[in-house]
Amino acid sequence: MAKEIERPLPQNAEMEQALLGAILSGHKQTVEVLDLVRPEDFFFRPHVVIAKTILKLNAEGTKLGLVSVHDTLSVAGELESAGGIAYVAELANTRALSCDILYSVRGLRRMAAFRQAVHLAENIKDLALEQSGSVEELLDSAVEKFGYLAREIENTEDDGATYFDSASEALAIARQGARLKIYTDIDMLDQWTGGFREQELVVLTAETGTGKSLLAAQIRARACRDGYHALFCSGEMSKSHLASRELASVSGVQPIRMRRDDLLDKEDLAALVEATAHQCKKCRILDGELSLTRIRRAARKMKTRTGLDLLILDYDELIEAEGKTEFEQQRVIARAAKSFAKELACVVILISQLRKTTAGEDAGKPTLQRLYGNAAKQKFASFIILADRPYVRELQGDEKEAELQLLKSRDGKTGRIKAKFNTRSLRFEQAEEAHVGTWRDYSVPEEND
Repeated sequence: MAKEIERPLPQNAEMEQALLGAILSGHKQTVEVLDLVRPEDFFFRPHVVIAKTILKLNAEGTKLGLVSVHDTLSVAGELESAGGIAYVAELANTRALSCDILYSVRGLRRMAAFRQAVHLAENIKDLALEQSGSVEELLDSAVEKFGYLAREIENTEDDGATYFDSASEALAIARQGARLKIYTDIDMLDQWTGGFREQELVVLTAETGTGKSLLAAQIRARACRDGYHALFCSGEMSKSHLASRELASVSGVQPIRMRRDDLLDKEDLAALVEATAHQCKKCRILDGELSLTRIRRAARKMKTRTGLDLLILDYDELIEAEGKTEFEQQRVIARAAKSFAKELACVVILISQLRKTTAGEDAGKPTLQRLYGNAAKQKFASFIILADRPYVRELQGDEKEAELQLLKSRDGKTGRIKAKFNTRSLRFEQAEEAHVGTWRDYSVPEEND
């Protein structure tokens, strides 16, 4: 294992930190994790030392925690090898109590297996070049070792859950209400969806310039008011541009004045100062060049530090991903977005373009087939929502006229919702003629209930 490899070996420091921190913080899945995890699943030396100590204490029946791990490391003279007291303490502060850490165990085990496969292959190559022994013995040994590695991976893969356990979980959610519900602030749409839940992928699509990013920002703002925090990843706009839109919406200052500072008066500036003071200090923006690796790293870090309930990816064509063709890259991005939702136990909103219309297609009657890129988006999404503004398509008519089309709903109704676009607040609102009565989340009791 000490042989030098030219390319970096598979590893993920943030995932290792999050897993150890979750164990030290008393994650609900700790017992299951300790039955699966091994020191060799970790790549970084301090994490290997800490993992060995945790497993030793667990085998002895000692209660796990920062104090017991620290004391054991100190007595064994391994505290410095574990990164020092400050590093171990920081791990315990890395709280990832709402994440599925079994997912992290499987991820680390797969990376460890890849590392072992690399070293096995290097060893076999050396033996073959040296012509050591017979070819038959060499190949039989290789098959046996790789077969053992494959069986080890199979033992950690998820083997599903019984229908009884699954039904019990569904019943508990029905009784108590889902932990996470993300709303759009558009009453009828929220009725039809019941709110977006953890592990769900929502695709927002529209023609260029319709307001996809604005709708996503609107959903983020509502989620924040409800106590749910978001990471908005934008490859299109800078963080200051996104923030200026938010400030315009909250302060009531006309959006054009945010670009024409010569038009701002004292009242505008006072309103902007007030709006800035009330901006969330937990929701975050990730701008610039985006890759799946960078997004994953930032999302995991936010999840463990302050919590993450909503991840917005704006937009798919601007995210770097593997794939020989654009369609392959789109498939990778859609699969990764769904994977983020599961791993981080959050809602993921993926913003996507519409494919240009061809001869005979009516732009006003879009179908799922017009969703840009690979069909994987249709497969993985729980909801697909299209925002339509005829003014944007035709450059004539009422600039405020809008419609929201729920093209896919995995569990419920699809259809069109009459809406309007507020050009001053940059928000989508439900049109009066679409109103069907006041609706609220009945999982939250009111005083008279």
